[in-house]
Amino acid sequence: MANLQPLICTSLHLPPDLQPFLRIHEISLQSFLPNVDRLRLALEADQSNNPEASDIFFETRKVLKEELQKCFTVIQAAQELAYRYSRVLKVLSEEKPTQERLGEVYVGALAGMECSREAQQGMAVFRREFESAITRVTAILNTKYEIGTKTLLTSTENTQAVSEILTTIDECNELLKQCNREFAKLAKQTRDVGSIDSNLPSEEETQLMRAKWQTFHDNICDVWKHGYKISNQILYPILDNPPNASERRKSRKNVSLWRILFQRQDKRDFIRSTNALPAIGPEVAFGTSPELQTNVTNPVNPTEGLVSSGTTEDHDNIPTKGTSPKIPPFRKRLFLFLAPKFIV
Repeated sequence: MANLQPLICTSLHLPPDLQPFLRIHEISLQSFLPNVDRLRLALEADQSNNPEASDIFFETRKVLKEELQKCFTVIQAAQELAYRYSRVLKVLSEEKPTQERLGEVYVGALAGMECSREAQQGMAVFRREFESAITRVTAILNTKYEIGTKTLLTSTENTQAVSEILTTIDECNELLKQCNREFAKLAKQTRDVGSIDSNLPSEEETQLMRAKWQTFHDNICDVWKHGYKISNQILYPILDNPPNASERRKSRKNVSLWRILFQRQDKRDFIRSTNALPAIGPEVAFGTSPELQTNVTNPVNPTEGLVSSGTTEDHDNIPTKGTSPKIPPFRKRLFLFLAPKFIV
């Protein structure tokens, strides 16, 4: 059996490494969110005695939300890059020039580099804010408790949470540097926007790159959206004991259903009441005035658009005199509102 020779890519470009992008999402979900929430719960448990400490940490969580969203913007930039490169492969399969589409990839890679730099700066901002908050909260608690007494932040679990947050900040910063290098590598490779057209790839190379970029896109697609939810939950966590929302929805649904049923019943009763009226000609209803007789020759049908009751009486002729079934006040007002009005 002949050995398969590896395919050498000479024109097209490999997608960035997925690992640093997905790892940013992973540590946000598994480290930032639970550890910050543990500290929040510890401070809120003693909020009546130390409200200032909770306020300080709320501002810290606000900073983390804002700076963490910059990290997920980096992931969004990577997803956009995959979309742009797919357009390069599309025009290539159509045997059209690729310069314009490859230029879009180059610009997208530069944008990814800028996003990753801003996110690195954001992590530095959060680290300073977090360390300052821990120092201030510790000082507040030391004034409330005797020296040597275990405070909320000196318990084993909370001390470990603080340590893990600081470690995660450092790891996130390193991951952002890797993302920046991935963007920079692709920007360097696509700077010459005519490189593909001057050296057209083989069909095998095109298929291989299409599969690799598709895999990259499928794995990173909408990860940034979930990341934004994580950052929002850091600032506004889900209630620890949420009320039974399903019961409230069920109650609202039942009220709405009864309202619909009553509306349908009102329509049926209204049609029955008009159908039960005797057919009276214009002369009886409005006298002998020729103008009024002309006005009621083609009157507006008050039940137009409603479900028919199946009776055969002509309910276009609406009497103003004579015997009629008793109509409840509300339905009578509705009847008069829908009936045609004539000026004598």
